[in-house]
Amino acid sequence: MRISPRTPAIAILLLAACRGDGGSAPKHASTLVMTLPADADVFIPALTTNETSVQVTSVLFEKLASVGDSLNVIGDSGFRPALADSWTWGPDSLTIAFHIDPKARWQDGVPVRAADVVYSFRINTSKAIGAVAGPLLAGIDSVTARDSATAVFWFHARTLEQFYNAAAQISVLPAHLLQNIPDSSLKTAPFNRNPVGSGPYKFTRWVSGSTIEVDADSTFHGGRPKIDRLIWSIAANPDAAMLRLFSGEANFTETLRKQDIDQIAKHPELKAVHYPSMLVYFVRFNARARGGTHGPHAIFGDREVRRALTMALDRRRAVTTVFDSATQVAVGPITSALGTYDSNLPQIAYAPDSAAAILERRGWVMGKDGVRHKGGAPLQFSILVPSTSTQRQQMVVLMQDMMKRIGARMDIERVDFPTMIAHGKAHDYDASFEGMSLDPTPSGIRQEWSTAAAKREGTSNTGYYMSSTFDAAVDSAVASRDPQAAIAYYRRAYATLIDDAPGIWMYELPSIAGMSVNVHPAPMRADLWFAHLADWTVGDAAAPKSASVALAAGAH
Repeated sequence: MRISPRTPAIAILLLAACRGDGGSAPKHASTLVMTLPADADVFIPALTTNETSVQVTSVLFEKLASVGDSLNVIGDSGFRPALADSWTWGPDSLTIAFHIDPKARWQDGVPVRAADVVYSFRINTSKAIGAVAGPLLAGIDSVTARDSATAVFWFHARTLEQFYNAAAQISVLPAHLLQNIPDSSLKTAPFNRNPVGSGPYKFTRWVSGSTIEVDADSTFHGGRPKIDRLIWSIAANPDAAMLRLFSGEANFTETLRKQDIDQIAKHPELKAVHYPSMLVYFVRFNARARGGTHGPHAIFGDREVRRALTMALDRRRAVTTVFDSATQVAVGPITSALGTYDSNLPQIAYAPDSAAAILERRGWVMGKDGVRHKGGAPLQFSILVPSTSTQRQQMVVLMQDMMKRIGARMDIERVDFPTMIAHGKAHDYDASFEGMSLDPTPSGIRQEWSTAAAKREGTSNTGYYMSSTFDAAVDSAVASRDPQAAIAYYRRAYATLIDDAPGIWMYELPSIAGMSVNVHPAPMRADLWFAHLADWTVGDAAAPKSASVALAAGAH
């Protein structure tokens, strides 16, 4: 839906000023309008990997405990209460009993109960759902309700991350509204258009392709959030999103590009804010034929060919050209914000002559057309690139030229983000230029790269990378009770993954947000910049010009 320029602005402003949560609402409602170029898909956390949906559901639903700003996920000392107000470990450390805050209520008035936790665990481990968190919950044997206010997690074994997996991987859902819906039907359930949570904000409306709005819940057991209204303003592309920020239609965007930072200086009402990142960008290869059911991929099913194609790319030059020399080239499926990071991990070096020699040995012979062939088939593949990412579109053109120099033809498929996700889920692609937001826990690598994830439909390992060596190293890290030994195992897993080249590690995203000078963010965490949205504040002068227009558009 487009916002009508004929909407009477004064009437809308009056409407916005009158809304609120009764006597507790301030006289002038504060609004944060976040502009971004991707719509949500569903509002049941277990069913999505969509970034916009994750942001929205983070303020609608709660987890039992919250990761602290130190990102320490070993044991429970780095956590703070959330839906659970306390917890108790069993004598053998194989159980954790979480006590639900008695003040916690679903936004339809029903108390949050232990049964909701039991249901939410089941959903996240359901084969019909295929939740991304599923592999991370494999160490939990079961969840039971000791009484209406106490949910008990039972573990197969003690691990360094068992508290994190229980407390912070599962968003708790209202069982009384969802438990009678078959798992296979949850994605199309009406709940996804009108979710009911227990978090600091309550859902108001979603106009597909336009706006998503939530309002502060004055009855929230953790205390009323400081900003009255949050709006996600969906733009058609990054340029349109930035135009909304520069014009005052929005007062926040999470990512500034190189050209945007230059423009910020021309807008004294705006500021650029640096924050830590857990985002790593890479090219994923599909090791199976497109569709995933017909054996190995003719090109990427061969480990040596994957390595050769990696050698063909001068990653440092590509990253410096698109960003700058300060932007870090990714060393693997990790970022420098993780405790297991090691800048000295062995790399597949840029070596186009060696790449050409490997391809010759693997039977790919240079043809008169400048493209290598094997058995009559050309060394030709396509790469999916999201049309919303200017940086990746720029970088892939450089990569295309580098591939051409060794006799590989790489065709660029520019698609919108939902289409890219759909191709990934169907395994219908050759290569895909993706971004990955990492968990604070290093065991989260299982979600993207483990054999178990490759065999689970709906998970993120869409390229079917499978390695028993990698799996064994991660399993040893997870099972270890010694933090230093665990780190050593994780680094062994990273080295295996890098060497096998299931993808090409490109860069760590420099995280710079753009916002009004009167937007005052709480600490922006490396893993989730929006983790403390309920504690952000917005000054009166920062109210975006069209925040109320967005409201009006959603009302029709």
